[in-house]
Amino acid sequence: MPRRLNNSQWIIVGCVTALCLMPGCSRTINRSAERRIRDTLPEYIGQASDWKAHVDNPAGRTLRGHLKTVTIDGTQVHLKQTIVCDTLHIEMKDVDVDTGGHRLKSVGSTLFAATISEKSLNDYVRDTPPPPDEPVHVKKIVLRAGVMHVEGTRWILGKAWPYTMNVEPRIANSKKVEFDPDKMTAIGVTLPIPASALRWFARRMSEGLEMSTLPFPVELRTFLVTPGRLMLIGTADVMQSLNQQMSTVWPKDKR
Repeated sequence: MPRRLNNSQWIIVGCVTALCLMPGCSRTINRSAERRIRDTLPEYIGQASDWKAHVDNPAGRTLRGHLKTVTIDGTQVHLKQTIVCDTLHIEMKDVDVDTGGHRLKSVGSTLFAATISEKSLNDYVRDTPPPPDEPVHVKKIVLRAGVMHVEGTRWILGKAWPYTMNVEPRIANSKKVEFDPDKMTAIGVTLPIPASALRWFARRMSEGLEMSTLPFPVELRTFLVTPGRLMLIGTADVMQSLNQQMSTVWPKDKR
């Protein structure tokens, strides 16, 4: 017999196995799973102002372990050491479960999408300032079509001199967004911006958009800078992480 599960494990069981063990009509089965998924998301992914989960599946397929769609949506999601995601969407399609062995057999696809507002980006920059001895400070970031417009000051000769800078981030590889200091364009600056300040800004932005704190690996396919917000879209590989978690819930000698 499987041992009793704690809340942190219900995200795995709720998405897959619990659906295949609960009696009743399709909506009752799915509603119970959705509640368990929603209740454990703060621990599994991170705190949020609101979490929602939805399971779309006919009763007969659910009982056979074939799930059409499982979606998770969060607002104001706080991932560890990253910028707050204003929205986070995860969608699993065509999930096939080995109900006897309590393992995923296959997942057709998993979509990952996050949006970050201009306000959240500025909050992050304010909360992670440069070292006290750094003369260059970022005051404001404005998100425009394809460009992050940075406004700041450089303290020199007893005065804070204003500067503006355009930054065009890009996906360095499928794992991270890159901010290249050599491609940051200063606008109307009468005094040079130190390379150290550009490197600090590039590092902070790259760290802030790091998605490795999610419980499964993601591959970024699209990164967009649009007026007022950033958008990150990609796919996720949930097979290994879910099956590893399920193996701790049902050890082989207890199956």
